[in-house]
Amino acid sequence: MKKLLRLSLCAGLLAALLCVPSLAAGQMPEKQGEFYVMINGEYVTFTDAVPQLRESRSCLPFAAVFEQLGFPQESMTWDADTQTVTAVKPDVLYSPSNGGEPQRGDLTVQLTIGSKEIKYWYENDLTAGPGGEVTQVTNVLQSEVAPYLSDGRTYIPFGLLADALGYNVGWDSTVGAVLIDDVNAILAANTETYELMDQYQAYNRTFVEKNQKVTGKYTMDMSMTETGPNAANDLSFTVKGDYDMVTAGSTAFQFNTDMTVDASVRMDGMDMSAMLASPDGSPMLPMNLGFDMRGDMANGTFYFNLDSQQLAALTGWNSETWYKLDMAAIYDEMSAVTGMNYQQLLELSTASLEEDFSQLMPSILNNMPLTSVDFTATDYLALLNLICGDSHFKQVGTRYENTFLDESGITGTFTLYTSAGKVNGYAIELKADPAVVGAEMTLTAAMQGSKMTMDMTVAASQEQGADLPQVELSLNLAMDGTYQSTSTQPQTAPPAGAPVADLMEMFGVVEAPTAA
Repeated sequence: MKKLLRLSLCAGLLAALLCVPSLAAGQMPEKQGEFYVMINGEYVTFTDAVPQLRESRSCLPFAAVFEQLGFPQESMTWDADTQTVTAVKPDVLYSPSNGGEPQRGDLTVQLTIGSKEIKYWYENDLTAGPGGEVTQVTNVLQSEVAPYLSDGRTYIPFGLLADALGYNVGWDSTVGAVLIDDVNAILAANTETYELMDQYQAYNRTFVEKNQKVTGKYTMDMSMTETGPNAANDLSFTVKGDYDMVTAGSTAFQFNTDMTVDASVRMDGMDMSAMLASPDGSPMLPMNLGFDMRGDMANGTFYFNLDSQQLAALTGWNSETWYKLDMAAIYDEMSAVTGMNYQQLLELSTASLEEDFSQLMPSILNNMPLTSVDFTATDYLALLNLICGDSHFKQVGTRYENTFLDESGITGTFTLYTSAGKVNGYAIELKADPAVVGAEMTLTAAMQGSKMTMDMTVAASQEQGADLPQVELSLNLAMDGTYQSTSTQPQTAPPAGAPVADLMEMFGVVEAPTAA
C-alpha cells in the first residue's frame, strides 16, 4: 500500500512543481485506549492514561500529548484550588494578532476542568490600551466538550485547540488514529537544502513576469490490433493540430487550436469507418475541429467553445454557444479528498512563484491531506526531499540528475539544466520496465530555454490463450511549444453577446443559454 502511495505522490508532487517512513500498518503497536494517536509521524505511547471518546469527540491525556508536542513536563502546573492546568512551550514562532511579521515567544495554554473556555497566549503578543497601558493579548476558545478528569488525569478535546495553535489534525478511519503534525517543529529539524530548486523557481518566474505567447503542435496516435483464430480487428485513432496560447501572469489564459481527428475501424477485413457519414452523405472522417478555451484561474471560471461543421451536421451542435465551467466549485467539492480547497491551491501555486523553496515548504506540508498513518507531514517532507533536495542531485557536466524513484519496475528521473550557474531548463522522465510492469511506458516532459516538449509512449501486448485472440496496444503522444514575450492580453471571457451555457446547471437542471 505504501509503495502505491509513494508512486501516486511522486506523480502528484512533480505535476505541482511542482524517506524516512512512518511506522507502517504492519508494525503498528498495540492500541491503547479507544484509538491510536500519532504525533509528527510517531505513535504516542501512553503510560498511565489512554485516549478516550467523550460525546463523539477524541479526548487526549493532556500531559502526555503536550509533552510530545514540545511542552516541557516541568512547565506544566496544576492549581488544585481552581482545578486549572497551565502549560508553557518556550520560544514558539507565531503570527502576532496585529498582523505584523512572525516573531518568537513563549506559548502558554490554560484550561479549567469543567469549563468549555480554553485560553492561550504568546509572550510577546501585546496590545496598547486607550490610556497607553500595555496588556497581554489572550485568545479564548469555546470547546464543545469541557476538559475533564478521569482517574486523576486531565483530558482535553484536542482538535479545536490544535487548529488554533497551528497544528494539523487528521483522522485515519482505516486504523482509527488521530494524526497531529507540528509542521514548524518538523521543518525545524530538517537539514536538507534547496538551492537548485530555488534556481528552478527563478527560471519559472521568467515566464510569468511578462505576458507569454506560446505556439506549437501536437499529435496523438493510438492503435489496437486483435488477431487470432476467429478475429482480425484493427482500430486506429489519430489527432493532430496546431495551437497558440496567450498567458498573463500565472492565472489568465486564452488557448486556441485547430485539430484534425481521424479514425479507422476494420472488423474481419471490413472497413467500418467508411460507414460513418453525415445526413447529407458526406464522410464524417477526417473531422476538423476548432477549440477555444479561455479563463482566469484567479476565480476558477473557464469557458470553452467547440466549432465543427461536421459535428453540427451530425448532431445539431451549436458552434456559437460557449460553455462555462466553474473549476473552483468542483475543486471545493473535492476538498475532503484533496486536503485543500481551491483558494488554498491557488495560494500555494502563487507562492511557488514568489517564494524560495524553503519558504514554500510550510505551505506545502500544511495543505497536504492528513488522512493516513502511512503519510503524515514527515513522510511528505521525506518525499519532497527525495525529489527536490540538493543532496539527491548528482552533477553531470552542466546538468544535475536525480533518480528519485526506482522501484516496482518504474524509474523516475528529475534533471535540471544549467548555464552560467543558473537553471535554464528541466526534464522529468518516468519509465516502466516491461519485464516487471507488463508494458513498455515512457513519459517525458522537458523545457529548455523557451522550448517545451512532451512525449508519451505506451506499448503492450497480451496473449490470452491458444483459442483466444492476441491483443496489441500502442499509444504515442507528442507535443511541443515555443514561448515568447508579448504585449497581447488574453481574452478571459466569451465574446460580448455570445450565448453561454453553464455546465454546472446543465448537469442538474438544463437551462437555455444566456448572453455573456
